[in-house]
Amino acid sequence: MKNKAAAILLIGILVGLAFAGKMVHAECEQPVIAKIAGVLADQGARLDQWTLYSKKSETLSGKNPADYVQRFTAEHRLFKWSFETRGNFVKAIGTRYNKQIKGFDKLQVVATLTNANSQSYILYQVQGKGAPRDWDQIVKKFNKQSFDILNEKTAIFSCINGHYDGKIEGVLRLKAEAMLHEFNAVPKEQLEEKNFISVSALTNDWDLAIPAKEGKMNVQFALRNAGLGENPTVTIGTPIITTEY
Repeated sequence: MKNKAAAILLIGILVGLAFAGKMVHAECEQPVIAKIAGVLADQGARLDQWTLYSKKSETLSGKNPADYVQRFTAEHRLFKWSFETRGNFVKAIGTRYNKQIKGFDKLQVVATLTNANSQSYILYQVQGKGAPRDWDQIVKKFNKQSFDILNEKTAIFSCINGHYDGKIEGVLRLKAEAMLHEFNAVPKEQLEEKNFISVSALTNDWDLAIPAKEGKMNVQFALRNAGLGENPTVTIGTPIITTEY
């Protein structure tokens, strides 16, 4: 049966990454997303789409969730907002076009009342198409925008989607093993089917990591052999994949 992995919802991302706390990993000589893009290129794939994320969560003592979301969205008027309310759960999603990268910025805020305490979650992302000329500038600008929105320095999470122009030679497992070698990574979890494989692994190339069944992980990738007339696809994320694959 074809395995179709769904995009991770906002709450899932925030809960999953909460283990990382407010830890900020030290960038290696190049941004992590540049390293991922380099691995993609070395493996003969083309970059289709890239995404950078940052997040923040905090307790809102004595604050009304709806009032908090309303005030937050009013402070970020350059975004076009949509709202969702269910009981004590309030969510707003804002988008705006980013001329510098010819892509989109997305800002999500959730506030909820649980056990008499309000909790807020903010997720900021920038998404672009193709390979930028200068990853350093992309990450620098993202850091500035993220700090302006979240009012603190946070960890950056990266995700890249790409494709191969032709059929992947050999079994997917061999391609996955080659990627592990490129990342200097040790596999922690793996799912393998006839035309699909995903691997969660740990690399020492960057510091940020989250818990996994077998210790910790900080890079995840998925490879899929498509049907006739379709290109094989690859998705790589750190510390987890946060887009559909």
